[in-house]
Amino acid sequence: MTTVFKSHRVAKRRRGSVHPLKRLLKYAEQYRQQIWLASICSILNKLFDLAPPALIGIAVDVVVKQQDSIIARLGVKDIFGQFFILSALTVIIWILESIFEYSFARLWRNLAQNIQHDLRLDAYKHLQDLELAYFEERSTGGLMSILGDDINQLERFLDVGANDIIQVAVTVIIIGGAFFILAPSVAWMAMLPIPFILWGTFAYQDVLAPRYANVREKVGLLNSRLANNLSGITTIKSFTAEDYEISRLAGESEAYRRSNAKAIQLSAAYVPLIRMLILVGFTALLYFGGLAAVNGIISVGTYSVLIFLIQRLLWPLTRLGDTFDQYQRAMASTNRVMDLLDTPIAIHPGDVALPVEKVRGEVTFKNVTFNYQDRQAVIKN
Repeated sequence: MTTVFKSHRVAKRRRGSVHPLKRLLKYAEQYRQQIWLASICSILNKLFDLAPPALIGIAVDVVVKQQDSIIARLGVKDIFGQFFILSALTVIIWILESIFEYSFARLWRNLAQNIQHDLRLDAYKHLQDLELAYFEERSTGGLMSILGDDINQLERFLDVGANDIIQVAVTVIIIGGAFFILAPSVAWMAMLPIPFILWGTFAYQDVLAPRYANVREKVGLLNSRLANNLSGITTIKSFTAEDYEISRLAGESEAYRRSNAKAIQLSAAYVPLIRMLILVGFTALLYFGGLAAVNGIISVGTYSVLIFLIQRLLWPLTRLGDTFDQYQRAMASTNRVMDLLDTPIAIHPGDVALPVEKVRGEVTFKNVTFNYQDRQAVIKN
């Protein structure tokens, strides 16, 4: 038995070196097509979502230049015709954006439901196949926390968090490219805060990850206490131990509250700090871009597009804190669920049927030794 537990600990250390997202993607390999389709819909939705600022810039260009506007150069000189084209493009873009928003929301949410359904059933089935020694070292509430709260946490991230990460990445790539095409002389001002924002985001997550792992552990202990007390409520009332059990539950709940408070203290500072970096980029573009427009380096329409785009680029980055907050919670939960699924089955039931006609009901014990994990042997030989 000691050898079994040692091999289990070695396997757990090896699993801990694998990133939880890789473990999740490997598990969800059967849904690869649905993941790709949902990701494509998220990307297309964001592309059409970013189109209206460009249309605004073109409209300003029509008002200012009229017969010399971008659309006029395509052959449509009439002002009415130019605005009609812009109106038609606006309708088409909004319809396509709505279609793809419906599509990605439906695909991601259904994917979340499918994965959480499979995970819960697979985890429970695997749990049933494990030997009794596994349950002797773990509480019912802790296992309930994995099967319930951890899987639900993962579902919540897949519902919205995965889409948010994809769309932020698309926003940075598309708008960053547009800036360097439209106004390379001032593009660096808008893009300057982004490396610091991304670096700060990932640095924050490295600090937050162990705190959220601790939160998941504390909620498991709290659920364990609740499960044990509710299942033994008759005993508690028989011995009038209500006050004693309330004090113990209060201790577990307080530990959970403090664990969450430490994570919240750090995560709450993310958005205010990011807003200061955004302020630098926005103010620089507003000032230097305005001077460039006045001096004729860039057109008024281009300046209007840049002002709209920088807001679409930088302000969504403030949501990265909440998104990665969900991500870290989900990854901590993923590790707990996958660790359960990867727990080796030490005692297999076997597939050889006993010869029932020869069974006499006699049991013989020879050289039997037993001990709990990391404890002295209770029975020797």
